[in-house]
Amino acid sequence: MDRQLVNVNRRDFLWGVSLSAVAALGAWSAKGAPEAKGVPGGARRAWGERLKEEGMLFIAHRGCQSLAPENTIPSFVCAARLGLQAIETDVRLSKDGVMVCSHDDSLKRMFGLKQKVSETAYAELKSLVPVKGNGLTVWPKETLRIPTFSEYLDVCEKYDAVPFIETKGDVAVVKPVLDEVRRRGLARVAVLSSVQFDHIREARRCDKEIFIHHIFSKPEQLDELAAMGNAGLSYNYKDLATVPDGLVERVHAKGVKMCLRAGDTPEAVAKMTALGLDYIPTNVTVPLW
Repeated sequence: MDRQLVNVNRRDFLWGVSLSAVAALGAWSAKGAPEAKGVPGGARRAWGERLKEEGMLFIAHRGCQSLAPENTIPSFVCAARLGLQAIETDVRLSKDGVMVCSHDDSLKRMFGLKQKVSETAYAELKSLVPVKGNGLTVWPKETLRIPTFSEYLDVCEKYDAVPFIETKGDVAVVKPVLDEVRRRGLARVAVLSSVQFDHIREARRCDKEIFIHHIFSKPEQLDELAAMGNAGLSYNYKDLATVPDGLVERVHAKGVKMCLRAGDTPEAVAKMTALGLDYIPTNVTVPLW
């Protein structure tokens, strides 16, 4: 499918997408996330169905990082308002077992603190705001705190975006993530991904239905993923020119979906499309429908 593409960090007019959401996010932070469960148009279309109906899907990696700090409510909302079909986040457990959205276990890079998410109680985590990221002066400060996993799912449901969930840290995070996904009726909608293969095994043990995606997989893991069923993978090729001939076809022959990272230029997206990949993680690229 031919699509016009833009990179949101190169097009000033798209900044209006972020500005138009400021008031709504201010109300969100004051009153809590809107109730999304059961709302008509909420995220209910299965991942596999969307792949068939819409062709290649775009995944906003940690939200829309060009307009807001990664893994914050503004980054998720901007990705959704720009029309990306899936929103990726990273989920970890706080010291007291709360599921929160944070790529790093260390709080140093984003928050300037020499401590870990896994060693910090949620009461302290929710008071932190980023010291790094785009749009720090645009968004209401209270919207930039570390969101809970539940708040992230609220955004996905409200905007009919696929939750593309990467679990991190201890494998114990997988079960509560899946419990919350199932509680909301999103097992057919969401994707559970991880670099850690023990997380993938645990996800399939806990739930036979959810789509699982192994990040930076190895060729020897392909058969196990195929046996698990309803699975996808990515390989760690930084240069698309080095992807071996026939690799995508071999993965597809096993009934497994595939992506590569990352579609951050229109040229990279064109190459990924030509390779026959199934979905594209991106940090900045947005299709203009």
